[in-house]
Amino acid sequence: MLPGVTVTSASADAPSRRSEPRLGHRLEHPDRDLERKQPFWRRFPVWFPFAVFAISRLFVWVAATYLSRYQIPLPIGTANIRIFYPSPADPGYAAVMTGWDGQWYRVIAEQGYPAVLPRVGWGGIDMNPWAFFPVFPMTAGLIMKVTGLSFAVVAPTLSIVIGFAAMHVLFKLVDQAVGRWEAIVAVVATCFFIASPAFSASYTESTALLGVVTVLWLLRKRQYGWVALALLVLSLSRNVVIAMVPVIIAHAVVRWRQGDEGEHPVRLRVGLAALAAYAGALTFLWPTIVTIATDTPNAYNDTMLAWNIETKIKLYLWWNLLYDYWGVVGQVAGVLGIAGFTWFMLTKNSWRWGPEIWGWAGAYPAYIILVTSTTPSRVRYALLAFPMTLIIAWFLKLRWWRRYRYWLLGLIVVIGAAQMWWWTEHYLVIENLTDDLYP
Repeated sequence: MLPGVTVTSASADAPSRRSEPRLGHRLEHPDRDLERKQPFWRRFPVWFPFAVFAISRLFVWVAATYLSRYQIPLPIGTANIRIFYPSPADPGYAAVMTGWDGQWYRVIAEQGYPAVLPRVGWGGIDMNPWAFFPVFPMTAGLIMKVTGLSFAVVAPTLSIVIGFAAMHVLFKLVDQAVGRWEAIVAVVATCFFIASPAFSASYTESTALLGVVTVLWLLRKRQYGWVALALLVLSLSRNVVIAMVPVIIAHAVVRWRQGDEGEHPVRLRVGLAALAAYAGALTFLWPTIVTIATDTPNAYNDTMLAWNIETKIKLYLWWNLLYDYWGVVGQVAGVLGIAGFTWFMLTKNSWRWGPEIWGWAGAYPAYIILVTSTTPSRVRYALLAFPMTLIIAWFLKLRWWRRYRYWLLGLIVVIGAAQMWWWTEHYLVIENLTDDLYP
């Protein structure tokens, strides 16, 4: 028997050998009281997400190490890409994992943020480190100062370590809110998502995912003081905290509808309304810090313009993208896809996730479509949309093929690994400067 897999005694409602594999039943119906009495490291919710993430990181290491041989030399002054730290051809794993935005994070870790914003010839603000949120690079910089290790060692390692923590909290959140099978699928599908190599790179994906699942878990536990602190950290990690406002509202509405507001319902309502307002206000925290630190009005938004990123609704960009790729058929498919997702979100299949996961499942995709640009980074942004994996879990457990769901989940791993290899080769590794590819 697998460590941490404990089962209750057989009962009449247990599935037959013909209807469901025994291993699947054992995994998905643990004796949770007995599980809690086991040593920490033997508990399934501990070792399983750790093992899956470790295997996926080993695969990324193999892929990046092999594919790095195809990277071209990148001297300072290279056209079409800002290079601060030059590298030769075939630079190895560490250089691949600290490229692209990783170079900006290295500047922050080693030098901090500039007090004066750089300007281009016509007077506009040039690309600069203030576009990047501080939690990940400043943490890496602190570790570098304490240990004396280089950014190439610290940043990817820190990203992986944070990723381990994120997978643990993700599994715990989904396991407690939805179920063991859904938690298994959530971790496996996230670890082997096409853009999951970013969890090994000097990017903020691991930090942001840990922040998101921590907020949702604390909100579900009704530890509102800690939620406020987690929201603060999230707001300085990635610009997604605004999407938590509908989540908090959904949480509050469900407590009200269920008559579960405790002895002081008015106080609770006011507190949750204040928490939602606080989450919304935190959206402006980093831009305000940038303005004060540089003594430049609208400094953050003007900095983002250097990357051609405007602060406005961008739904039309996605509409145009669908047409550019697939014409009217693509636009119709997009509308049908959103309609199908909306239908699913209004059924009991999604309501059982609980208001926290359900709220994030609706709010974050809406945020992506309305606020973010249609750059290749959109694939990487989808890493935070982990509730989509719960739709996969629901689909795999439909009666027609539920008996084979673990085989199908294994197939998802194989397909995901192939996509991860492709994404590493074409997004992280820089083979030429002509493709419009940016991770």
